[in-house]
Amino acid sequence: MINTDENIKRFENLMSRVTREGVNELMNYIRKSDFYSAPASTRFHLACQGGLLQHSLNVYDCLMAKKSSPLWGKQLESISEESLIIISLMHDLCKVGLYSIGYKNQKTYDKDKVASADSYKIKHDELGNYIWETVPKYEIDDKFPLGHGEKSLSILQLFMRLKPEEIFAIRWHMGFSEEKSQYASI
Repeated sequence: MINTDENIKRFENLMSRVTREGVNELMNYIRKSDFYSAPASTRFHLACQGGLLQHSLNVYDCLMAKKSSPLWGKQLESISEESLIIISLMHDLCKVGLYSIGYKNQKTYDKDKVASADSYKIKHDELGNYIWETVPKYEIDDKFPLGHGEKSLSILQLFMRLKPEEIFAIRWHMGFSEEKSQYASI
């Protein structure tokens, strides 16, 4: 279960270590946006309320673990703490305002729900008795389709200047899996 209040505190504490000009305006933007409540994806990683915030903190934790590892430590030792915070916490800024809630029908095998359903609604397959129910789902509603890394950079650079290593890390954080015209992998 995601503890959004604790995650917000931790996120804001980390961002308070960023001393760059424009960080206060960036934080005002984030607080007014859905960054703290948005999912991280439509159906893959952390596709739930608060998922984007949790995902961003997970990336920070992963980056810090890599920095202290013998394998990755040498590559990351010259990158400042401020840069690592910006890279990890802001890499998916493009997902602000990206998702809307839609609905889909799905099977449920919940014994209590099936038992209380009208008999004509109960179906059966290899997994047992089920009913169809309408459930919410996240959908992409991109009003600014610029591309994943590019969009994060475009938003972030409205508020602060970035170093080249920050630009490259955010732009290419999807590696070679990013499609240019779609959010297929998010």
